[in-house]
Amino acid sequence: MNNVLAALWHRELTIYRRQFTTVGLLPISTGLIFFFMFFLPYKSFLTAGELDTVLPSLVLDSLLLTLLITIYETTARFYWETQWGNGMASMYEMGRFTRQPSFFVAQALISLTKGLVHLIVVLAILIFLTEISLTQINYQASIVFILLGALQIVSLSKIIGLLVKHVDTLSKLLYIGLLPMMMISGLFLIRGAPLDNIAELAFYLPPYNWMTGLDSAFLTGVIDYGYLLICLIETAFLLWLSGTFFHLDGDS
Repeated sequence: MNNVLAALWHRELTIYRRQFTTVGLLPISTGLIFFFMFFLPYKSFLTAGELDTVLPSLVLDSLLLTLLITIYETTARFYWETQWGNGMASMYEMGRFTRQPSFFVAQALISLTKGLVHLIVVLAILIFLTEISLTQINYQASIVFILLGALQIVSLSKIIGLLVKHVDTLSKLLYIGLLPMMMISGLFLIRGAPLDNIAELAFYLPPYNWMTGLDSAFLTGVIDYGYLLICLIETAFLLWLSGTFFHLDGDS
């Protein structure tokens, strides 16, 4: 496990330095994009009270989008390049690692580390620029839900990276589609009409439970133990599913 993690960290840092504009700067700039495209316009036509109501939701949107983009780009692209490109050759150059779970654990640790670092940077930027009050946040519950959600994204990103042949398509949708939808509506997956109409079905969707539980902890400081339990179960299931049934071809 140690040499797998060291080898993948070396690979990831090399890619990060070479492609910092896309894999580093773009996710981190989510906070600045939010500030200029959404906070300033909202500040100009909303009252102070209205802005205080919507601002925490928009900040949380920025953090979720940063986490989603970072982990997806890191995990899905790794498995896509390894599966569909010449990635296996580069893996073998680093040494033949015969235990697939080692790849998954190592890549998950890398994705989580990058995602959380980017999230902290974006949060610091937004606190500085917007001077938002964060007194109501339940930090312990928020951290738990963020970690569970991040693990869900890692698992889903691995599955996507192994199954799809054009992983860039979804990357573009994350920026072009999710950014304006999440920012304009404020946690649209939770409060928007699309999921409100199918609430009974949406209740069992992993992203819905993760975001709804985090919404309660981050915005109102309340731990929703029902969502926490479901989120724990679904995170464990996704980790088991992606770690057991989805593997790189050409290795065992």
